[in-house]
Amino acid sequence: MQHSPNIIERYARNFTLSDQNADPDNWEWNAESRAVWMPAREDWQTFRQNWHGVTDDQSASPGFQFLLPLPTVDPSITSSILVRESYITMFDTVWAQAIISNGRIGVIITGQPGIGKTLFLYYLLIRLLQRKQVVLFSPDGEALYLFYHDQVYSTRVGSIDESLPLPLFNSNVFIWSLFDIRKPNEPERFLVTYPCLPVQTASPDPIRYKIWNKERMPLRTGLPLWTRDELARGLQHQLRYHSLFAALHEACSSTNPSDSDPLDVYFGVRALLEEHYNEEDSVQPSPEDAINYLLDVAIDRFGYSARDVFGTVFCYPGITESHEMAFNIGYADLSAAVLALSKQEGSSNLISNRILALSPVDRGPLLTVSWEVDFKSSWVAKSVLRKLNEAEIEEIRQQIRFLRNIPEAGGLVGWMLEPLAHRYITSSTNDLVLFNMSSDGVDPPHFTLSQDPPNQRLTKGKRTVVRLQAVANLSNCLEHKSYYIPDDPNFPLFDAFTIDLDYANKSATLWILQMTTSRKHGGSAKGYRKIREIIAILKNHLQEGRPQKKHKKSKTAAEQAAPLVQVRYILIVPKDEPQSRNLQWNLPKGWSQNYSRNDHRGKVYCLEVPLNI
Repeated sequence: MQHSPNIIERYARNFTLSDQNADPDNWEWNAESRAVWMPAREDWQTFRQNWHGVTDDQSASPGFQFLLPLPTVDPSITSSILVRESYITMFDTVWAQAIISNGRIGVIITGQPGIGKTLFLYYLLIRLLQRKQVVLFSPDGEALYLFYHDQVYSTRVGSIDESLPLPLFNSNVFIWSLFDIRKPNEPERFLVTYPCLPVQTASPDPIRYKIWNKERMPLRTGLPLWTRDELARGLQHQLRYHSLFAALHEACSSTNPSDSDPLDVYFGVRALLEEHYNEEDSVQPSPEDAINYLLDVAIDRFGYSARDVFGTVFCYPGITESHEMAFNIGYADLSAAVLALSKQEGSSNLISNRILALSPVDRGPLLTVSWEVDFKSSWVAKSVLRKLNEAEIEEIRQQIRFLRNIPEAGGLVGWMLEPLAHRYITSSTNDLVLFNMSSDGVDPPHFTLSQDPPNQRLTKGKRTVVRLQAVANLSNCLEHKSYYIPDDPNFPLFDAFTIDLDYANKSATLWILQMTTSRKHGGSAKGYRKIREIIAILKNHLQEGRPQKKHKKSKTAAEQAAPLVQVRYILIVPKDEPQSRNLQWNLPKGWSQNYSRNDHRGKVYCLEVPLNI
């Protein structure tokens, strides 16, 4: 039965049962059972005192930061919690589930590895302490902490044998059992058996919850990936943030080179900043600008999993290398992983952690979520597909047919589009119809599919495919109707480009092509610089012109004119998708910057490519 939309909000404010939980008179704990436990360390006692019974108005506000030290058995956990909006809604969901079921039906919370599920468990603990609940807490499946009214007790999992406090015979109270299992094992029975109400955070691997999930049928839900704003705020609470910011401040303000580079301990940072800020019209960045740029680079490379992004900011080459180790897979490996993850049936850790991203799809209040599976980022997708696409076209078609039968894998289908689109464009015997896209006029612009009939075509004719190592090599292979595919999977903003040269009029049209199935596609601002570099090479090529015939004495007016290069953007999408009318291309920042010398701006179009070619 589907609940009404406001049921979570209604039960989130229901405190009747929780007040009973908080009342010591509703519990009994005999001396023999209590003897198994020892008072927890002082930091746990202080933690309880700081939060027990404290009003939770602020902790229910997005962006509120818990700055008190968090006792932890895991040194990788930060010392503070950034309260994401999803934490608040998830708490309300867990609370409503507990109240509706009278503490009998628990919750399993999964999601993309590295998005903060363990931190959410601490957040949940804090919110429950604020409401004076009895809580059994295990952050790793080994250590146990019992928050029982005015004291915190500790023991190990193997020590417990029916030694928990018990509800009095005439009460409905229960113990909140919050746990994460680090090893690929089921939780101990007492963690999921009444009087415990289990709330488990786990990677998407059912080996950690298969049995109790089948026996008790808990609500299975999940946390989403982070937003860019959340990542920007969360970065400030990483252990190395302040030292990195200080190093950037020293590097940005220094005018005299020295033997000691303050950025040396942040591998890759210096090279990234120099590559970006040494451009023709760029100014010296502020530390804030540099941090924002590093964050954007990390997101472009690895998507919106916090652990990946934060790690990349501080060690770009190291995190990149750890992901590249997972890219040597076959179509069978990818298919199996996608099918398993879409059904939450587990997958290879390398594929689920390093290649694919999971996003929960809400099906209604207190209903088990479904999951969308996609590549973590454009760079990851291109890196993996670069290896996979060495396969025959027919094998790629088979993969597309397989993935199209998995509704949760719709995003992955589009990435398979690229090799088919390259073939479609370069071998077309007809003009290709381009649909107009209209700008909203803001900066950076958002382009949407226009209702006007198409009035532009990409002219027919075979285009020679050239694998381009770097833009700097373009002048060595510049030909009319050549079709250039960058070899670098990290090439920003576009996947290919083709050039129409008109020597007679000393002009060229540069077609920038981007493949996607995302309805709201973006891109990297670094792509504008690449486009300007191509424009400069084209202008120089047109200025020099074709080799002159002997005895030609004078130049025409067209030959004397300044070269003209026009840029046109084409967003390439699968044909006949029902949502194609909602297509958007959100171009990155920088559209209206650095264009005075070589203008990267231009008209934007859409090209539909059939997947059955």
